[in-house]
Amino acid sequence: MTKSHAEIYAPEYGPSHFSNHCPMASLALKMLGGSEQQLQDFKSGTLKNLERNSPERTVVEVTNDNFEALLGKRENYLGYFTYFKKHAEIGKPLPKLDLLAKGVSASAFHALIRTAYGIDAEDVSEVAAGLAYWADSHLVVIPDGPIEGSLSDDAIEDFGAEILAKKLVGELEPLPSNEAIFGQMRINAEDKLRQSYVLRALNVTDLSLDQLRQLSLTIFLNTNNFTALHTVTASYAARVVLPYIDDQATFLRQLCSGVIAATLTIPNDDFISNGCSDKYERLTVEALKKRGVSATDSHDIKFVYSCLEEYDFYGDARYLDAASRWLMQ
Repeated sequence: MTKSHAEIYAPEYGPSHFSNHCPMASLALKMLGGSEQQLQDFKSGTLKNLERNSPERTVVEVTNDNFEALLGKRENYLGYFTYFKKHAEIGKPLPKLDLLAKGVSASAFHALIRTAYGIDAEDVSEVAAGLAYWADSHLVVIPDGPIEGSLSDDAIEDFGAEILAKKLVGELEPLPSNEAIFGQMRINAEDKLRQSYVLRALNVTDLSLDQLRQLSLTIFLNTNNFTALHTVTASYAARVVLPYIDDQATFLRQLCSGVIAATLTIPNDDFISNGCSDKYERLTVEALKKRGVSATDSHDIKFVYSCLEEYDFYGDARYLDAASRWLMQ
């Protein structure tokens, strides 16, 4: 039997923990209208950079008894993959999602995104891979223990505007770090000052997926930043995954905290006032599709696809601005 991509290739590669985007970007390329030749060219150019799962590595069996204890250890992907491959079914409730929700910041949202793309593709192996990646790289940006006094009366739009304003005047500069994005998120979220903003994000008064996706989009349009790009793609992924989650409120609040933790890692110099509408031309849907299928970078392909899916769902033309601006940088 031919092994799936997820069984052969690891979810990350290299010392910087780059995420394996190949299956996600391949789906996006196909959905954007890419030809078979374009798909093959993209895969051949991407696979050579990936790491294979080592056949010599001891695989710990993940069961219901040890599932929670192994979360976030970053050494049990294959054990989790086997668990989810056994328990996940397309079109059925997905196992353990309420437990995973607290760590939705896993791998800077890449695990959430891979899960969503697996659902999009109706590929149980990719759904299992995304959930396994989510469990293995589980990242909680909210500290354990009591959080009395942290409840806020913030409306999410006002809270986002406050952070943008502070960034524009030089406040909340990211703490120095050479780590990957998820490591930077953890470091900034653990800082006493910045932690207060992450906690306020957890407790905004009017949180909904629509409000959260607008926050992510606003942050991107005011930065055109690589990390902010991931929050937009994560918002799309959240929309795909949300119907499978029972405790949706907890998931959205944890995701909101993760989005703010990610925003706090963005250099202040990247922030601009009121976007840069005069520096790019809004491309049409068809033009964006053409640019997407001709792109060679997986982030470009995925971002165009995610923005067009969100534009189609919400009718918010700012997604066309976001994709256009990113491609024209």
